[in-house]
Amino acid sequence: MAAIAIIGDRALSIKEAAQLLRVSYGTVYAHKEQLGFFRIGAAWRVWPDKLKERAGEYNQPRPAQTELEKHECPSESAMAPTSGTLTSARQAAAELDNLLARPTARRLRSITTG
Repeated sequence: MAAIAIIGDRALSIKEAAQLLRVSYGTVYAHKEQLGFFRIGAAWRVWPDKLKERAGEYNQPRPAQTELEKHECPSESAMAPTSGTLTSARQAAAELDNLLARPTARRLRSITTG
């Protein structure tokens, strides 16, 4: 993670912390307790050192994967049904044509004319 620039010795607001972390206000607000925010009256504040420390805990570098793991897809080993469940394209098109060709049960009336 890139180093966080410190704005001095004052506590930061949620908006300022979001700008420093390059995330949205909502993300910082949702994780304010985990990031070390405290409340002063109605305002949430965090010390820059505490924010830097807690933000560094997120997205830790992951060790490189040295060997690709082979995962078998569960659907590859499953037996596919043999008959009666698949619909052909021709059958699907015929069913769609039948549905579209059906007349509506009631006639629509115009609301502008009586």
